[in-house]
Amino acid sequence: MTTDSANDSFSLGVTYWPRRAGPLFWQRYDRGAVRDELAHIAALGCDTVRLCLVWEDFQPAPERIGSRAMRYLEHVLDAAHAASLRVVLTLFPATILGALQLPSWANGPDIIGALRRASHRGTLLIVRPSGLVPVLVGGRYRPVQSGDLFSEPLVVEAQRYLVREIGGYFGAHPSIWAWQLGEGFERIHRPASDTVALQWYATLGDELRRVVPRALLMGAVSVPGLKRRSGPRPEHVAQCCTLVGVVADPPETPVEGQTRHSDAAAYLHALVAGLAGRRTIVASVGMPLAGPGEPAGCIDDDLYGRTLTLYHATADEQGTFVDSVLDRLYREGASGVWLASYADYPEELWRIPPLDRTRRYRAMGLVDATGREKPAAVALRDAARRIRDASAARPLPPALDSERYWSDPERMFRDLWREFKAYS
Repeated sequence: MTTDSANDSFSLGVTYWPRRAGPLFWQRYDRGAVRDELAHIAALGCDTVRLCLVWEDFQPAPERIGSRAMRYLEHVLDAAHAASLRVVLTLFPATILGALQLPSWANGPDIIGALRRASHRGTLLIVRPSGLVPVLVGGRYRPVQSGDLFSEPLVVEAQRYLVREIGGYFGAHPSIWAWQLGEGFERIHRPASDTVALQWYATLGDELRRVVPRALLMGAVSVPGLKRRSGPRPEHVAQCCTLVGVVADPPETPVEGQTRHSDAAAYLHALVAGLAGRRTIVASVGMPLAGPGEPAGCIDDDLYGRTLTLYHATADEQGTFVDSVLDRLYREGASGVWLASYADYPEELWRIPPLDRTRRYRAMGLVDATGREKPAAVALRDAARRIRDASAARPLPPALDSERYWSDPERMFRDLWREFKAYS
């Protein structure tokens, strides 16, 4: 399913959270369950598994690493290697299972540092009030108080420290395929400018390569970033990272004109690949099931502090979606598709943040809450077989005029969606 070039290969994978632990992955660890579930993921036809290293679990203080989480990660990497799975490590993700999440030390501006910089420059210091969007801190919802996670000196220095520690300890592990630098910072606080985001990728990439010289870097963009001049921009990610990704869930394309559930992911792939000038990985692809006793249909869901009305499917519809979206994105030239979730979660986890609010992520898996395969698992296995046997050349997505796009990204995002729908 893969070739020699990282950009010409196709990676079929899933973001992994254990069925019985979910967001408590790095706190409620079960070695046997993790080993068995990773083996099952490989048996379904996946070659890649993405691990989100919950920031607070791995870095409880700016200069302190979570030793327990590190021990658990070592076992996960060994189990993935035994299952012949490649691992993508996502460092300091700010978006987890539909919610924003930060360590407590990062959810606040560096007032002392800002005062020093303002005094040195002779400029006025502006202290902003807390944001209205909730962020998970220590398992509780708090108002957003952080500054720019791409440029706040205290935060960036802590990120560099985490990169050095994890890279230094695990950089030579044979299961690690790629390192994803961050995810979702722009949903918490937009970067001051597109060049700030570009500089952040360059800085963190250089830091990682000091300890892992041959590290394969990945950056992932999001819909909010694609609608703002400040980004992060796909072409800037491509300057610093070998792999470019786009986070496809939740679907945030305009509702009008959407006739197929795979449209949103296909559009985001075409847009990001066109701006980046290379094949793109589409991450967090999924469709949730309707809740127990509920009919399929659109419901209001709380995702990243916003209420979105999104479709929740039957089990058969979910299977059809997985089959069609994998087939479509492969044929349209994506360099990979990573499904959003391996498992549905038992109801006792629905009381734990963020699953107490993000209904969408309770039942987006390939197996149900008891571990039984759903139609989506059958669809994945069949799609993996077709992709493995495919021999036809795949197209490169057409390039887009980035200067024109970024002149008014919100309007261009909407206009290009209409064009995409007219020809798809």
